[in-house]
Amino acid sequence: MEWEADFSELLGVLKNFFDDNDTEHLLLDFRNFSFNTIMRSNIRDLYEYVTTRTNGERRVNGKTALVCSNGLQVEIGKIFKTYSDMISSPIKISAFRSMEKAFSWLEEG
Repeated sequence: MEWEADFSELLGVLKNFFDDNDTEHLLLDFRNFSFNTIMRSNIRDLYEYVTTRTNGERRVNGKTALVCSNGLQVEIGKIFKTYSDMISSPIKISAFRSMEKAFSWLEEG
């Protein structure tokens, strides 16, 4: 199943999840997600939110794994990581093509 959501819906779902959960590590599975309707500014808004959200201070050693199925998704994951590095976010971000590798990375010390 492929989810064709607009950006405001995606960001709303993430905000609701983050408001209800205090988690150190996060896995975002984009394998069945289409970015066809998301603009560059939407991607910036998304990674700004994911790396600087209000409970980020509780994720000082937190990690966010992005699981991707195609080149565009992997490139967006690299943008997330680069932005996170630029702002010195305490949250580590990495993109993977395999769920197993993503879980393995999240479980590393």
